[in-house]
This record gives sequence, C-alpha cells and structure tokens, in this order.
Amino acid sequence: MSKRDKLLVVTGILLGLLIGGLIFGVSRIVHPDASEANVSEITPSYQSTSGDALQQHSDHKNNHAATDSAEPLPTAQLTEEEQRSIGLQTALVKDRVIRRELLTTARVEEPETRITNISARVGGRIDKLQLDFTGQPVRRGQPIAQIYSPEILASAEEYRLAIENRKRLSSNSESEAVSGAEEMVTASRRRLELWGLTAQQIDSIAASDKPKVELTIYSPANGIVTERKVTTGQYINAGDVLYTITDLSTVWVKADIFESDLPQVKVGERVEVMSDSSSRTKLHGQVGFLEPMVNPQTRTATARIQVPNPGMRLRPGMFVQARFAASSSSPTLALPRSAVLDTGTRKLVYLAKANGVFEAREVQLGPAGDGYYPVLAGLIGGERIVIEGNFLLDSQTRIAGGMRGMFGGSQEFNTEASAATSKDWKLSFRSDPATPQGGGKATFHVTVQDAAGKPLTDANVQVTLFMPAMPSMGMAEMREVSSLNWNGSDYQGSIKVPTAGTWNVTVNVARSGQAVANYATSLTAR
Repeated sequence: MSKRDKLLVVTGILLGLLIGGLIFGVSRIVHPDASEANVSEITPSYQSTSGDALQQHSDHKNNHAATDSAEPLPTAQLTEEEQRSIGLQTALVKDRVIRRELLTTARVEEPETRITNISARVGGRIDKLQLDFTGQPVRRGQPIAQIYSPEILASAEEYRLAIENRKRLSSNSESEAVSGAEEMVTASRRRLELWGLTAQQIDSIAASDKPKVELTIYSPANGIVTERKVTTGQYINAGDVLYTITDLSTVWVKADIFESDLPQVKVGERVEVMSDSSSRTKLHGQVGFLEPMVNPQTRTATARIQVPNPGMRLRPGMFVQARFAASSSSPTLALPRSAVLDTGTRKLVYLAKANGVFEAREVQLGPAGDGYYPVLAGLIGGERIVIEGNFLLDSQTRIAGGMRGMFGGSQEFNTEASAATSKDWKLSFRSDPATPQGGGKATFHVTVQDAAGKPLTDANVQVTLFMPAMPSMGMAEMREVSSLNWNGSDYQGSIKVPTAGTWNVTVNVARSGQAVANYATSLTAR
C-alpha cells in the first residue's frame, strides 16, 4: 500500500468517527430522557412479573400441601347381600388386657458375676495338683493344690520360737517382757493365717520341734474349672493365678432385641427359655439387664437373662429360644389386628355406620400383642368396626378411583353429598337387565323421593357410565351419558353399554338448575 493510500484510509476513519459523534449528540438533544424512560419501564415490569410468578408458585405449593393434608377418607355403602358375599364382619371396640409375646433366639454365656480366680498368696513350688484338667467340677472347700514355700517355712519357725520365748519368760516377774512375748506370738500366728494356713496346721507347727509345712490351697467356690494355668513342679510367685472356676448353677442368656421391640422388654420381666437339647423342659429366668447401646449393624440391643441351671441343662455356647411375655397392667382400648389397613403412611379402620355405610377412619396404635393393637387415638369404646372384608372394601374403592365398589349396587360418595341425600331425598337406581350384555342396551330406572316419601316428578335426571382408561391394555377412557324422563312412576331411559366389564355409574338429579341429589354405584356387563 502506497503512502497516498494509507493517508486516504486514515482520513476515512476519522470522518466516520466524527459523523457518528454528531449523530449521537443530536439524538441526546432531541430526546434527552429516552434511555432513562426505557430503563424505568423495563425494570418495574421485570420485578412485577417476577413477584407475581413467585407469589403464584407459593400459592400453588400451599394449595397443594393443603390438598394433601386434607385428603378425604373413603366412604362406602353396601347392602346386606353384598356384605355377606365378601364375608364382611364387624365387632365393637372395647377395653381388654393385651398380652404381648416376643420370641427370639438367644445364646448361653458364662455369668460374669460367678467367675472366681484362685491365686497363690505366697511364692513357692507346686508339689501337687488335685485338679488335673479343664472342665473338672470342684466343690467349695475342696483342696486343689499343695505348695512348698521357704517363706512359710521361715514364718513357721519364727512362730515356734516365739512360743518358746513366751514360755521362758512366763516365770519372769516383769510384765512388760511377758506382754512383748505374747505380742510376738500373736503377730507370727497372724502372718501364717494371712498366708492361708488353717488353724490345725498352725497348731501342729507349735507342737513340733521341726515343722514341715506345705501350704494347701482350697477352692473358695463351687463350679467347674474353666482355666488351668499351672502344672506340678512349677515355681510360682505371689499373686499368680492357678485356676479359674465358674459357677454354672445360674447362667446368663443373652437375647438380641430389635429396637422396635425394646419398649416391650423390661428389667425384672419373666422369660421362658427353651433349648433343643431339653425341648420337654422349659426353664424360666428374669431380665437382669438391658444394654443401653444399640448395635449399629444389626439394630439390636442385648437383654441379659439370668436363668437358674439345675443339672447343667444349659451350657455356655448353646443357642436357645427366649419367649418374652408381658401383659398390660390394666385393660386398655384395643382392636383386632385384622381390622387395621396399613398404607405405609397411616393406619386406617372402617367404621360401620347405619344403613350399610362404612366410613374409613385414621387411627394411632401402639405395639401389637396377642392379636390386638392398643388404640392411642382415633376411636372410642363402643364404636363398631370392620374386622373381616375390609381389605376388599378398601382396595376396590382405591382401584376404582375413590368412587365405586366391585359389587353390583354398592355405593360410594363424598361426605357432603351423602349427608344432603340422606337428609332431604331418597334416591334409588335399577338396571334392566341387572347384568346387561356388552354392546347391547340397558334400561335404567331412577326414583327420587323427599323425606315424606313423595316422588319428585319435575327433575332433570342424568345417568353417566364411565370406564377408566387402561393403558397397559391399549384401552382409552369410555363414557356414555343418558337423560332419563318421567314416565308416571319413575324416571326411565335407555343407554348403550359399549363393552363388557365393570362400569362406574353416576346418577345426578337437578331441579331448576340446582343439584338435588347424586348417587354412585357400579354396573357389570357380560
């Protein structure tokens, strides 16, 4: 590029900048507040929109939470024939004594409070052992070992000389010398007693010119030898353990209790223990201790049961079964376990009302026992509940969308509709034929009467057949609607039943544009 070309490029750039600056300045003079206005318009609009959105989102969440917490419980009505067909049974809620039983596997262990270590009080050489092997039974006071000890021999000689010195000074008129000799005899005898010599051995030392003393060790308790730590001819020091003896007349049985069952187990509670080796004999013990810590791996705590063990029926290392049985101290309100429907988030029972109406009720229950749950909240004594057939009743109402039962003519309705219908109007529904043919027609008959039994003749009656969609079978939702006309005795109309199956039937009755009554049932087509 030549020098002339470079000059032209630089000049063009400068002119462009100058023209742009002039245009910007003129626009600021003509519209001085344009930028501020745009900013003021945009910013409030953004804030307002954002605030509304947040408010709407918050309202939606609150409404959703309120809807969840106020989820209505199902209510159904069955005829006596329908109740018999599903084996429905009811019973009264009343007070009873609940006996709880917990069966668990346990293991037998040595009682830590009945373990005795036998140790030497003085050093020396073991000349003889009377207990030769582990597991050998031993009785209290039985000799178990003999020890030769130079220290005992020296103390025995000291004791003998002290006695001789006391005899020599007894003829002396000085009382202080006699008292000193007596104290020496007492001190040397006391030393021999502390080393474990018996009174007979000590007396023989006093009567002999050259005492030969072997310390005999006696068992301080009954039991069996669980450890033997010495052999004949072995040299030992003072404090060395010779044997460990365990008294198995009472054993510990340790049972692992799941944390959910811990409230049922109390210290002092009586427990029945059974083992495979003595299945015909049941031993009984008491809970002596309940460990305060729960094993994080097994989620259990250990209950220690102290069980008397006559005839060594239980041996350490055995596995046994422990049965905890506790009864409530006083009668408490209870219901059968079969009456409870546990959804995972709540527990429901069905109350039996008048005219075949069954109403679900949420309850709070304690731990089960003896086939019954104690009632903590939700029921009062004397109310009648369903104890058999409640699962069919509840499951079908949920499958059918909270509206119908699986039984012909059974009803289900919300609380407001049922109250209005039962108070002011009596509505009945009938299909002809009762079980129509799929793809054919059915004639419906509806009657509406007031509380005095007078028929309502000027109402608009509409019947709706509905079958929910079944995506797994490739079936879409189906619905048929028919308006019924008054024929002088009831409201009558025909409708085509598209296919076989169970149809949800809704009858709506209106008068002068206002809802009068409604009725829900089901219809099975073949």
